[in-house]
Amino acid sequence: MSEGLDRLAATLGVPATRLAPLEAYDDQQLGRFDDLIRSAMTAEDKAFEASLDEALKLVPRMLRGVVQKMLGGGR
Repeated sequence: MSEGLDRLAATLGVPATRLAPLEAYDDQQLGRFDDLIRSAMTAEDKAFEASLDEALKLVPRMLRGVVQKMLGGGR
């Protein structure tokens, strides 16, 4: 397996063998694909945090801390 494929597998959290069909691509192409996936994952995380913050505005102030911890957003 190539270094690019190993990096992509680590990003996706899957064994590199599951990405065997992508072996046809060179490390530069796989690196670009990995960068795009990382960017998408970061954007998704930010969107989730923003939506959680907006949703918490609907919860009475006294309960926000408890609800936030229940939803995994304990910051």
